[in-house]
Amino acid sequence: MKKKQLIILLVFGLILAAVYIWQQSARTSDWEGGTESVSEHLLPADFDMEAVATVRIEKDSQVLTMVKNEQGWGMQERFGYPLDFANLKTLFVDLYETKVAQQLTLDQAQAGELSLVPGKGAVLMTLLDKEGRELSKLVFGQKHERESDMPPTPYGGGGNIPLGRFMELGDGQYILAANTFSRVDDGITDWLDREFFKISDMKQAILKDGETVLWEAGRDDKSAELKLAGGVPEGKEIDSSKLSSVKNAFSWIRFSDIADPASTPESTGFDKAKVLQVTDFDGFVYSIILAAPVEGKQHLKVSVSWQGALERKPVADEKPEDKEKADAEFAAKVRENQDKARELNARLSPWIYLVEARNVESVTIARTDFFKDKPKPEPAKEEKKEQASTEAAATK
Repeated sequence: MKKKQLIILLVFGLILAAVYIWQQSARTSDWEGGTESVSEHLLPADFDMEAVATVRIEKDSQVLTMVKNEQGWGMQERFGYPLDFANLKTLFVDLYETKVAQQLTLDQAQAGELSLVPGKGAVLMTLLDKEGRELSKLVFGQKHERESDMPPTPYGGGGNIPLGRFMELGDGQYILAANTFSRVDDGITDWLDREFFKISDMKQAILKDGETVLWEAGRDDKSAELKLAGGVPEGKEIDSSKLSSVKNAFSWIRFSDIADPASTPESTGFDKAKVLQVTDFDGFVYSIILAAPVEGKQHLKVSVSWQGALERKPVADEKPEDKEKADAEFAAKVRENQDKARELNARLSPWIYLVEARNVESVTIARTDFFKDKPKPEPAKEEKKEQASTEAAATK
C-alpha cells in the first residue's frame, strides 16, 4: 500500500472515531447533571426473566404473542413457528439492564403527545408466566432523539442521535428510559427464525407433474454447467441462461411468511402443485412442492433426505491401518449427513412457506422454454457481393 493511501485511511479512521466519541459524549451528557437523573432499572432487581413464558405486544390493531413451549419459543399468530431467539434474548437483556434516565410527571394530554396512551401509537408489552399470571406490564411511547450539532460529512455525522424512549412502568409512573427498544416496533414476521434451506451445489434437478417428468437437468462435477436431458428440437438451441437460473434458484432463497399448516390444498394451490427434486453433490435430496399461485401468493413445502453412499470405495494398495482410519472417518461423515438431513427435515417439512413468486419462476417453466431459435447463418461472401450489386443496380 502506498504511503499516501495509508495516510488517507488513517485520517478517515480518525474522523470516524471522533464522530463516534462525540456522539457518545453527547448522548451521555443528556443524562448527566440533572436533579431528576436516577440509576434504577426498569424491572425490579429480583425480577426473574426465566419465569417469563409469554410476551404479548400490542400496538393499535396488531397483536403478537410469543410463547415458550417444550421446543422453544414460537409465534402464536404464526401457528407456533419458531422465533429467532437471538432477537428475543436481546430484548430480555435490554429490559433487565436498561436504566431509568429520568422520572417524569405527565398529565393525560402530555402522555398522549408522547404516544403513551393505548390506541394512540403506544406499544403495550405484557410479560406472563407459564400459568398466565401477569409479571409486568410496560408501555413504550415515542423515541427520544436529539438532532446532531455536527454537520453531515461523507464519513458520518448529522441526523438524529437516539437517546432513549418515553415509557410508562405502570400505575402512571412515567419515565425516560436510556434505550430506544427498537425491537418492540417490529412486526410479526420480523421475529420469526429466518433460517431456511440453501442449495449451492446442485447436481441434478427433476421437475414432475404427478408421475410425468416435465424436464431434467444435471451435471457431473461442480465446475460444470447444468445440461438439459433429452434432445434439442430442430432449429433450436439451449438457452444457457435459463439453466444457469435453475442452478442458482435456491442458493439464496428466503421466505416472506408462514401459512396455516392446516390450509386446504385448494386455498394454497397445492391441488395443482408440481414437485422439483433437487440433489446436491453431498447426497442431500430436497423435495420441493411448488404450489400453483393463488391470488398472487406463492406457497411451497420442502422435505429433506440424505441418499449418499453408505460404503466407501477402497483406494488401490491401501494399507490396513490407513483403511481403518478412512473407514472410521467415512462412517462418521455418513452419520453427520444423516443427522443433518433429519434435523433439516424436522425443521422444514411441517410448514407451508410463502415466498416471492420470482424465486421459483425459473424452475417452474416448461421444457420448451429452455430453447431459443438458432441464429440465422450469415450469407456467404459471394452471395453478399451479388446482393450488393443487385441493390446498387436497383438504385440507378
